[in-house]
Amino acid sequence: MKRQHALGLIGAGLATAASPHGASAATAVRLTTLPVDGTALAFYANDLNYFQDAGLDVTIQTVANGAVITASVISNSIDIGWSNIISLAAAYKRGLPVSIIGAGGMSVSGSLATQLMVRKDSPIHTAADLSGKVIGTTGLADVGQLAPELWVDKNGGKASAVKFIEVPFPQLPAALEAGRVDAAWLAEPFIHQAEPFARTLATCFDAVASRWMLGAWFATPAYISANRGVVDAFRTVITKTATWANANHDQSAVILAKYSHLDPAVVKEMHRITYATRPEAALIQPAIDLAARYGAIAASFPAQELMFSP
Repeated sequence: MKRQHALGLIGAGLATAASPHGASAATAVRLTTLPVDGTALAFYANDLNYFQDAGLDVTIQTVANGAVITASVISNSIDIGWSNIISLAAAYKRGLPVSIIGAGGMSVSGSLATQLMVRKDSPIHTAADLSGKVIGTTGLADVGQLAPELWVDKNGGKASAVKFIEVPFPQLPAALEAGRVDAAWLAEPFIHQAEPFARTLATCFDAVASRWMLGAWFATPAYISANRGVVDAFRTVITKTATWANANHDQSAVILAKYSHLDPAVVKEMHRITYATRPEAALIQPAIDLAARYGAIAASFPAQELMFSP
């Protein structure tokens, strides 16, 4: 069966559902994710035929903003989406119907897959040096702001004295190079783009925990209840894909390059992320606690409340 690939802004293909299938056809599933390394498991599963082998006819769409994904899942415009844990925790605390069904990328101590960077000629060398400075990040009150805030507070600075502004990922390297921001929180492939003129100030995620999950695949409880077979198959595929991806960076680089429209040689040189193979409360809790510490949610709660339990 021919599978559909709809890459582009959400809405460009949301109305193009798969054509009706016969009784033996695969089940149509609409997925949305971001075209970056930490969210790429769906791309790998698609190209490796893991979805097709599990009886799923998947349409993948990509967007540039994770908040759009959450809204689209809740409105039933898509079936399953990817989001970072802090955004999911905030949605859950607002009473919105979100439930984690599959693991995503995680932070492992020492990883360079996300970095707080400054220009090579910058006078900023310590957390205290960021006082009164501007940090560019992809989302306010999100992991790209909260983890740097925690790192600043833990390393002799004062996060309340730092200004954060929101800049889309693709524009962050240029904003840093031009001096429109004093520092930028970057993930790959944008770290690689910035390396000719920028240096690492900190790997802020290490301040949160030595191992913690950054994002996850999620759906609404209503969708899960009505599509348990699909959800179980999806969970199995994501676990299988994460195991493959962690062990096959060269092969996954080729697939990621195709979906992110990057030079394969560039992707092979990037700092690659590690994927969790399944959602675990112990890996999710640090992000929830971080969100509570800096006011993204009113109070912390047990991670298990955010997770689908078969």
